[in-house]
Amino acid sequence: MATPVRSHRGGAGMPVELTTFVGRREDITAVKAALSGFRAVTLTGIGGVGKTRLAMRVATDLRRAFADGVSFIDLSAATDRAALDASVIEGLRIHDRSGREAVDIILDFLRERQMLLLLDNCEQIVGECASLIDTVMRRAPRVRILATSRERLWVTGECVWRVPSLPVPDPDFGVGSAQGSPAPVQYPALVLFGERAAAASGASVNREDWPDVARLCRRMDGLPLAIELAAIQTRVFSPGQLVQRYDERLGPMGTLDRTVPDRHRTLEAAIDWSYELCTPHERLLWSRASVFASRFGLDAAEGVCSGEGLPREEVLASLAGLVDKSILVPEEQLGELQYRLLQTLADYGRTRLRAAGAEETLVRRHRDWYLQQTEEMATQWWGPDQLDWSQWLRREYRNLRSAVEYCVTTPGEGQAGLRLTAALLPHWHAGAEASEGRLWLERALAADTEPTLARAMSLRSLASICASRADYAPAEAALRECHVVARDLHDPLMAARAHSAEAELAVNRADYATALASAEHALACPEYAEGPERAQVLSAVIVAHAMLGHYDEAVSAHEEAVRCSVEFGGRSDLVWALVGRAIAEFRVGDHQAVIRYAGECIRIARDYDNAIGLATSYLLLVRSLAAEGDFGRAAELLGARRRICKELGVPTLSEMESLLIEALGTQLEEELGGTSFEAAVARGYAFDLDAAIDYALGTEGDEPERSADAGTADAEPSPLTAREQQVAGLVARGLSNRKIAEELVISPRTVEGHVDHILTKLGFTSRAQIAAWAARQGG
Repeated sequence: MATPVRSHRGGAGMPVELTTFVGRREDITAVKAALSGFRAVTLTGIGGVGKTRLAMRVATDLRRAFADGVSFIDLSAATDRAALDASVIEGLRIHDRSGREAVDIILDFLRERQMLLLLDNCEQIVGECASLIDTVMRRAPRVRILATSRERLWVTGECVWRVPSLPVPDPDFGVGSAQGSPAPVQYPALVLFGERAAAASGASVNREDWPDVARLCRRMDGLPLAIELAAIQTRVFSPGQLVQRYDERLGPMGTLDRTVPDRHRTLEAAIDWSYELCTPHERLLWSRASVFASRFGLDAAEGVCSGEGLPREEVLASLAGLVDKSILVPEEQLGELQYRLLQTLADYGRTRLRAAGAEETLVRRHRDWYLQQTEEMATQWWGPDQLDWSQWLRREYRNLRSAVEYCVTTPGEGQAGLRLTAALLPHWHAGAEASEGRLWLERALAADTEPTLARAMSLRSLASICASRADYAPAEAALRECHVVARDLHDPLMAARAHSAEAELAVNRADYATALASAEHALACPEYAEGPERAQVLSAVIVAHAMLGHYDEAVSAHEEAVRCSVEFGGRSDLVWALVGRAIAEFRVGDHQAVIRYAGECIRIARDYDNAIGLATSYLLLVRSLAAEGDFGRAAELLGARRRICKELGVPTLSEMESLLIEALGTQLEEELGGTSFEAAVARGYAFDLDAAIDYALGTEGDEPERSADAGTADAEPSPLTAREQQVAGLVARGLSNRKIAEELVISPRTVEGHVDHILTKLGFTSRAQIAAWAARQGG
């Protein structure tokens, strides 16, 4: 790592401020050097100066320096400490079932890790970010923080780097040159303008136009966002015309607020002009899209932003226009094209929306649309579109979180909050946000106490989350009230749902007889017993019978769960049905059956992002492989499970599980010998997630990919594994992730992971670049 730059230290608790800068590459070097000497580095500067871009570049360059990698955490939608903690847990992909405080979950995850956290857009919650960073620095000594903020965070030991604008030429650039204007390559601002202008207009900047480009970049104060917005206009204006128009617009800055610093006014003017060059429909969409907490798709844009001057049929054309003008950034997320406003442009749009008196209307419309979609998801959850809905929940979670926050903080919106929180159980129960889900449920239940169906459903959801996290007292209290509300509403289906949650609670408490009794009460309701929701209670029945040694009953219940899945189409609850069947097979000594059922469980858990189910399946595999005498593979999978639990933040769920893992390790070490055992565990631990899954399923084919920090004996000619080269070839053929998954007989989620790895390894940002690379490789 580079030698630390010179700096000066302030008083006690004061950050160190770096002030020297000699260019973009030197800026990268300086920040990397600062991270070698300081635990926390904050990049500050106005919006549009390139803080995020610089942080991402530094993090990319340093990713191999941190054994546990780099995590990017976007805080643009966080407005309080709870949302901050939730964003960090989401960004770190922590799957925790303990029900502890969020900060304790984060610290336990980070305590032994060596990693870099990139916290982007801290300015909205500076105090909360400073508190969290200070705690992490004290409790996780091998973690370093790289933050971006429009103001410093005032953390003890913080190093502040003020991100400067891009260097621009002197006023006499090109003057007196006998052979025309000199080359602009030594000026990053001119290079940026040239690249963006070529992308926008399809033509390179003419040599004689570079002096005008230089004047324009100086007028833009070297601000990257302002330069990019100006470059887009080369489709309509020449650089000389742009200079004239910006001079006319800015003049002596008389039309702008003189209390604002020059660079702020420059950027404001650049964004203003970009806004005015938009069509009326594009302006409306820009301002209205600012209510989205994160990315959004076409259907969300149509549902939230159309109406009152923006017809629904014009939304797609307006999206395309804003993408062409670089206002919106298109990004593929889990198989769907979505759009994102840069934070500075989102802030501008929100200001326009507020000035028009439409902010409250659009925020409520945003909530209404996501409430409608979520309730539709809840009614269709057990159907054939379940996996698509699961991906929708993951794509839209930040917007859903924003909608819930609106409900619990706005007077009179309590019932809507209960409806929304109750419907989100499928996401919270299996995902990383369970602790956050519990918080939102408790806040929604406190905000409105009317005994409605929405309240009963939220109580059932809260009980289910608490039960799965071994917090039994609040689960019992929630179920008692749930039964009271169901009785008062004369709703037998709701009562059956509560009995189902009781069965789940009893299984988690290892009270299997009570679990079977509660399940029997649930299935006594014909509407429940004949509907798709019975899949939930059947999983509890299978596990309870298996643990009690009732093999035939467990098999029968498992077959019923499979029939339910086939009849209605949902597969997520089969994860625990398969776990129960595997336990039953283990207890009768059929280890090949255990391996088969655990493998199917891994496939489904991967598709639904169920980290707890994934870790449980690996434990079942290790036990049966050890029982079969395949000690080497068992040790490798034990190592792979350790890596999965560490990467996904899966905790040890009980003392019984901890003792089982310890006993397996002892057995395998005795069988293999200490050296061979440690080597096998290390081989398994070196697998990345996709390779670990391929290896567990026996579909790895070629040597699985190892993590960057694991090291390899021999370097491959291509940076890609054989499977990644195969995926790259199919990308070059124009296949979507879903089509590639069908071609290779793997899940779309695995394909997505392969594509992400390819982009990272090759340093690319688009599928088109992958296709071009594959073509050059002859594939």
